[in-house]
Amino acid sequence: MGDFVSNEVKANAQAGAVNFAANDMSLQPTLNLNLQGNGSRSAFPLNFIQGVRSAVHPIKAAKDEAEAACVRAKSISDIVDIYKKAFPTFSDAQIFLLAYGYPTSTMQAENVLDVLGRAGELVDVPVTNRLDSSCIDMDIRGAQTAYDDELREIWAKLISQEASTGHARSKRTKALLEQMDVEDANQLLSVLSCCLWTSVGPSSRPEPVPLLFRTSVDDSWTYNGGMVLREAINTLDSLGVLTSGEWISFTVDPGDELKLYSLQRLVCIRNNGKEKLQLDLGRAKFLKLGIELAEVVGASVDERVLEIMKESISADVIW
Repeated sequence: MGDFVSNEVKANAQAGAVNFAANDMSLQPTLNLNLQGNGSRSAFPLNFIQGVRSAVHPIKAAKDEAEAACVRAKSISDIVDIYKKAFPTFSDAQIFLLAYGYPTSTMQAENVLDVLGRAGELVDVPVTNRLDSSCIDMDIRGAQTAYDDELREIWAKLISQEASTGHARSKRTKALLEQMDVEDANQLLSVLSCCLWTSVGPSSRPEPVPLLFRTSVDDSWTYNGGMVLREAINTLDSLGVLTSGEWISFTVDPGDELKLYSLQRLVCIRNNGKEKLQLDLGRAKFLKLGIELAEVVGASVDERVLEIMKESISADVIW
C-alpha cells in the first residue's frame, strides 16, 4: 500500500470535487485510512465516491462550489462522528463508506479502499468526468467482492477507465466480474495472455483472437505447451466469456499478410506461397462480455505463444 493517511481530512474545491489534503479546514473526528499514491491520486477514493454521493443535502443551497465543498465536508464529518459513536467496533474504512451510504463488512470495506487506491494509481490525469450513481453503486458493490489480488486489479482497471473517460462499462460485464472467483480470474488471464487482436466483422470492431495450438508436450487437456488448460476454455465458455463452438478463420492471399496486434506488439503473418492460406489460430471465440472484459484487462501477449504459432503454421510470422 502507499502513503498512510492519518492526518485531518481537509477540503477544497478542485475540478468539482472535494480532495484530501488541501487548504486549512480541519475536520474532526479523523479517520485512519490506508490509501495508495500521493497528492491527487490518494484523493481518488474520496473523489470517486463523492462524484454522486452526499450524506446530506444542504449543498443544493450553496452559492458556489467552494461553499459546497465546505458544507459537504462538514456534513460528512458530522455523520462520521455519529457513526463512530454508534458503531464503536466498526473499522475506519467501514465508517468512511457508511458515511456515503455503503454499509459493508470490515473486509469488504478494505477491499473497496484497496481497489479504489489502485484505481487512483492508474489514473494519469485529473478526473473531471462524472459517472452515474448506478454505475458507482455497482462498482462499489463489485469491489466489495474482490478478496484476491487478481480480482482487485481487474476492478481497479475497470474503475480507472470509467473515471478517466466518463463512459460506464456494461452492467452485464460488471455482474459477470462480480460472480467470478480467483480461479476464474486466473483462467481468464491465462487465455488473454495467448491472444492477439484484430478487427472483425462488418463493424470492424477489434476482438481478441485466442491462439490455441497443440505442441508435442500437450495432451488433449492443454494448449500452447501447457500455458492454457482445456478446463480454462470450458470455464470461460460456461461463464459466457467465450464460446468453444465457434472461431474466427482467416484467409490470406498469396503475397498478402494478416496483421494482428497486442498492447506492445504488431504481428504480421505473411503468405509467401502460391495458394490461399486458411488459418484457424484457435478454436474459440470471445463473446461480447468477454471482449469487454479483455478491453478492461488489457493483457500483453506472451511471446512464447508467438514462437509456438511460428512453428505451427505454414507462413512467415514476424513481430
